[in-house]
Amino acid sequence: MGWTLHLLNARGRLSGIEAELRAALAEAEARLDAVAPAVALDVVIRAMDHPMPPALRVTGASYGPGRMELGIDLTQGGAEGLRHELLKAVYHEFHHVLRWDGPGYGDRLGEALVSEGLAQVFVHEMMDCPPEPWEVMPPGVDFAALCQRAHAEFDATGYDHEAWFFGAGDLPDGTGYALGRMLVARVLAERPGQTALGMAWEAAAGFREALLRLR
Repeated sequence: MGWTLHLLNARGRLSGIEAELRAALAEAEARLDAVAPAVALDVVIRAMDHPMPPALRVTGASYGPGRMELGIDLTQGGAEGLRHELLKAVYHEFHHVLRWDGPGYGDRLGEALVSEGLAQVFVHEMMDCPPEPWEVMPPGVDFAALCQRAHAEFDATGYDHEAWFFGAGDLPDGTGYALGRMLVARVLAERPGQTALGMAWEAAAGFREALLRLR
């Protein structure tokens, strides 16, 4: 068990922040080992090829069991403030890693909403930080209609992930992330004592009806 760090740094782009990256990953691993099952994990870190929005100085992904990928926007400064952003991304992706070892991320709309919602709530269980922009429902959304639509399409395997989560269709950017967070928060409020960590392997089906109770 344990984490293995892979820095994609053949051209030295990460050299100026390498010490901070290693320290932040060690801190994250120690904190997570104290609250979650130990996992064997490959962590890949690379420099982003293009500038990102300020809220995405560190981006992350977990596309399968036992691996996490992080991207760093080097145009947004050096080591200052990096650890905080890195920890948020690591905690989010770590929850995905846990879920991959259970039911997986999922290929249905409801599964994606639950996976992203749990990961977002878990970040706030691990650290005190304000909501990210994508955790707040975009203005102008007909929320009641959105919840009805998500409920109806919950088990849809042919859903458009880019449209639901990244604004590529008729929904504003971040809608799926915000709805997922709200859905998980609602279910946790209805189940005192439960946590996003404790529900890492919870089946998405148990969240569906809560969509109709969101306000």
